[in-house]
Amino acid sequence: MFFAVKNFQRFDNAYTHAEDATMKLLYVISKGLEKSGGATRALQFAGIAAQKGYPVEVFLIDEAVHWAQVGMAEGIRASTGEAMKDFLDQLISKNSIIHVCQACADKRLISPDELVSGAVISPGPVLVDMMANPEYRVFTF
Repeated sequence: MFFAVKNFQRFDNAYTHAEDATMKLLYVISKGLEKSGGATRALQFAGIAAQKGYPVEVFLIDEAVHWAQVGMAEGIRASTGEAMKDFLDQLISKNSIIHVCQACADKRLISPDELVSGAVISPGPVLVDMMANPEYRVFTF
């Protein structure tokens, strides 16, 4: 059975992408400790996309910058039980870049040596350039 859903095709419960394989997925996450379940879910979707072979980047802003600090994702779970650290590890294993908002990190006194592997501190114009680039599809959480 076949049906199309916005540039995707479904065959026996598996989705395959019908567009250019060079499309990049950018997940912008602002949810911090007070909404850790939503942040975990966003990282889950990013991890799934990376596992499926999509080029994925994450940009953490506001309170979400803490998720890039070593150890902060330990013990954080979605309401359905999935662990945030597992999704971060998926992204790291796929060499996905995890951008950390420079102004947000500076305000919270977070330095580059506190970040997980694959995380970089990036200024706001980097995010704006990615959002304006037609090669990126942007998701916000």
